[in-house]
Amino acid sequence: MQQKGNYNIMLKKDGKFDSGYCLEIPQAKGQGNTRDEAIKDTKKTIILFTSYLEDKKNDPESDLITVSI
Repeated sequence: MQQKGNYNIMLKKDGKFDSGYCLEIPQAKGQGNTRDEAIKDTKKTIILFTSYLEDKKNDPESDLITVSI
């Protein structure tokens, strides 16, 4: 189950491609031939990564913990 919410994507021109970087999840990156493609690809990566984290959080043998600040 993916975590719904708002995420910030920083877009940059990377050579001939557009790249997207999620500020809240540095591992979530995407790219495309256009800004729209980079946004779409980065959104897919955010969904995959949040789903992965949710699975890890629900695994009793996982080393992932949640803390409140």
